[in-house]
Amino acid sequence: MSKRKKRLERIRQNSNNVSLDDLRRVLEDYGFEYKQTVGSHYTFSVVIGGTTKLLVVPYRRPVKPIYVRKALNLIDQIILERGYSDESQDD
Repeated sequence: MSKRKKRLERIRQNSNNVSLDDLRRVLEDYGFEYKQTVGSHYTFSVVIGGTTKLLVVPYRRPVKPIYVRKALNLIDQIILERGYSDESQDD
């Protein structure tokens, strides 16, 4: 199993205790780009189906589960669209 898949599974198993650094690393694994920090919010963007999607996450320790679930939903869309084969990659 790739490191990328392990990081994603760790977050899926415990979405109540995710640090912003862990979430950022997983988002970047799946093509999200860190755009900017506005006040106490972090903005990530990714193109899914030809549309740019934004994910705005308030800086908080740990990250609230609702933002983790939103991120996981977007990652699931990316996996379906791009057909990631995590088993063959070892990032």
